[in-house]
Amino acid sequence: MSAGRPASIQVSRKGRKKSSKKEDTLSGLPQENQCSPSVTSFNTCFPLVMDSSLSEEEVCDSDMPLDNRESCFPFQDLPDLCKIKIWSFLKQCDLGRSMLVCRSWHKSISNPQWWNVISLNELPYTCLPRDRNGPTHTEPVCHHCFRKRLFSFSAFLSRLRPIVKKFQFCLDISHPTDQFYTVVERFLLSADLKSLTYADINWKESPSRSNLRTVNEPSQDILYRCRQRQRMFFRMFQDFVNVATQLTTLIMPFDWTEPNVENLCKLVKLENLVLEKYGTYNHTFTQEHMNKLTKSLVHLKKLLLQVSIPTGDSVMRLYQIESASLVVLDVSLCCGFYLQRITTPNLLKLRILPKPLKRNFFQQQTPEMPCMFSVLSVGAAQLKNINGHILEMETIDHPSIELSNLLSTLCWCPKHKTSGGKEMYGM
Repeated sequence: MSAGRPASIQVSRKGRKKSSKKEDTLSGLPQENQCSPSVTSFNTCFPLVMDSSLSEEEVCDSDMPLDNRESCFPFQDLPDLCKIKIWSFLKQCDLGRSMLVCRSWHKSISNPQWWNVISLNELPYTCLPRDRNGPTHTEPVCHHCFRKRLFSFSAFLSRLRPIVKKFQFCLDISHPTDQFYTVVERFLLSADLKSLTYADINWKESPSRSNLRTVNEPSQDILYRCRQRQRMFFRMFQDFVNVATQLTTLIMPFDWTEPNVENLCKLVKLENLVLEKYGTYNHTFTQEHMNKLTKSLVHLKKLLLQVSIPTGDSVMRLYQIESASLVVLDVSLCCGFYLQRITTPNLLKLRILPKPLKRNFFQQQTPEMPCMFSVLSVGAAQLKNINGHILEMETIDHPSIELSNLLSTLCWCPKHKTSGGKEMYGM
């Protein structure tokens, strides 16, 4: 500082230098950063439509630069109805990430009606970033972290009370340490399932536990857990039937016990039903169960059965199906199941289990096995598709050579045991 100049002049020059530096700094910032803190704290100003195939050079050379505020409409300025329409296309994981953007998004997305599709197994199976190290964590599927995510998501749903239209899960409800049964029960009590139309409930296995299975698990322990799982499923399914009165599509493993059959028949609005087998054999599956099911579900259009029936000395057990509403029937996954009579005037598509190639199966066959030609011609006159073969101008009464060969592989009667005087299938 020179001695001949006043101190006030020196201070004013310093102030002018500082102010000029601030102006230069502000001039170098984009115009958007000068907005209010509520806008700049979240990067929500992005184009609603973007071509991901364009390169960075093509985007920079376009006529509408992204740094121009007039070229892109800010998402936060959209009407609430437009935001809701956009969020309706997001899955539950994407909705959860979107809730972390800002308070406005969190408030808008925390609406029960936007969480109408709940899938408990769409949560990531990878390790959480903070829990990657430890003896209980495995890659690429970490059951420990999946369980932690599942319980956190379950607590969120219990607070939200969503209005659910589609529900899916694949969890072993009987495992003592996982406690997945409490997760499902909490969901059934908290969620609004009056509008539920689709349910895929696999209650017998957890995919996240595939690499944690015990190799040498005693057979008694397996049998005990199997029966315990059945008892827990009965309680869960009873609560589920009482709240899901509008259900039209149901996919699940089924044990064919009498109480569960009674509960299944209460879902009178079912149109699509897939019943997978539970256990090695379905000892309790009887003709009375089939009759009760088809008579109670008067709106049933598609039915897929998978049962494994112990037949004893005979090869197959004979069953009858009578339904005026059935359009699609698939029993190709059934073992020991044979159609003795079918009364389905509206049936259009049918899949049946082909004959096995083993000799000892035919040696035990009884002569009372009906011919599949007569069974289908009498009971399914409108049939258009048999095991993938499309019936165009032909019928069961007047089949073509290709259809005759197909039905010969499906029929177990003594007449179609041979073809051209030679026994079929190596006999």
